[in-house]
Amino acid sequence: MHTRNLLKLSFILSILFAFNFTVSGQHQFGIKASGVLSRITYSTDFLGENPTTPFVPSGQAGLFYNFQFGKKSSLGAELLFSQIEGNEKLEDDLYTLNEFGRVYLGYRKDNSYRHISYLSLPVYYGFTINRLVINAGFQISYSISSSGREKDYAIVEGITYTSDNKVDNINIRRFDYGPKAGIIYNLTDKLAVEGTYYYGLNNIQKGNPILWKLKVQQATLGIRYTLWTKEIAKK
Repeated sequence: MHTRNLLKLSFILSILFAFNFTVSGQHQFGIKASGVLSRITYSTDFLGENPTTPFVPSGQAGLFYNFQFGKKSSLGAELLFSQIEGNEKLEDDLYTLNEFGRVYLGYRKDNSYRHISYLSLPVYYGFTINRLVINAGFQISYSISSSGREKDYAIVEGITYTSDNKVDNINIRRFDYGPKAGIIYNLTDKLAVEGTYYYGLNNIQKGNPILWKLKVQQATLGIRYTLWTKEIAKK
């Protein structure tokens, strides 16, 4: 999906949410904060590398709006500041070829770190079962800052090599998008706990997508606090 189409979708959804203010239902506005486990998966069809990409702790905070209509259904939208952390770990042996075959040279261990700060706009539909709300929707994110670090260590023929390089504004696309689902459990009329999972569909790496593929995944666990609730009758 092209970025222009995503912006059109966001505009249409915003119009729909604005329209809901003239429909009977319950309107809620509040704040939320979450602990995050995130990762940036890495793959390439060119080099044959297969690094591990563990989930790394980070954070998220922002605002939410919820429109409850009927007894079971709701529509929600949020504006979030999200921190995404990525860590690639690659360990392998080094070899060369001569007339006798493959010869062992040594060992290498590489660690790459990526940090991305996003402004995110998730929109979703929720279905309520007593105090539990199950929701599913779509999220669009825009990168506002990024940085990276690469630490390499290798022993080749008995000689140790190390490097440690840092860079700002890593080579990524500004937009990311993908499906997002979650569960909300209302402890009181104002306080709730929430868990979500986001799966990025866009390859955020700039350049040839055959050579490099980077995709974002994010799991959150946090709290939501409703600042105000208002009942509005249909006009």
